[in-house]
Amino acid sequence: MECDIIATEVSDISELCMMMRDFYAIDEYPFDESLTTANFEKFIQNDTYGECFKIIFEEQIAGYIILAKYFSFEFGGEILFLDELYVKPEFQGKSLGRKALEFVKNYSAEKKFPVVLLEIENHNEKAKKLYEHYGFQNHKRSLMILKN
Repeated sequence: MECDIIATEVSDISELCMMMRDFYAIDEYPFDESLTTANFEKFIQNDTYGECFKIIFEEQIAGYIILAKYFSFEFGGEILFLDELYVKPEFQGKSLGRKALEFVKNYSAEKKFPVVLLEIENHNEKAKKLYEHYGFQNHKRSLMILKN
């Protein structure tokens, strides 16, 4: 059973939106389809923001990865933020999360990003263990947010 991870295209946006809606529903995050569609169009067409990849398993889109770029003086320049990693429920348990993290690790090394950051829901112990297996560790700081 083969897994491929490839860059998304504008033609993937409808399916990406459906997956994101399902992902956000897990933790009851708000989801605005028209805003998300516009954001995907902007993000996919401008690689200065980062890149979005689709996880392909048995010729179907099984999930997605969003890697956002940002600049950090603390970490030495441009770094990656693993903004989202989602695998559809029917494809979970097939090591796709592991393959996705191997991809992220290789991609970040190949592109010479010194750091990959991510955020995780505190209740998601399964994901935390997976991230730790690939070398991610808790940072001594907490994430804070200001919404306008």
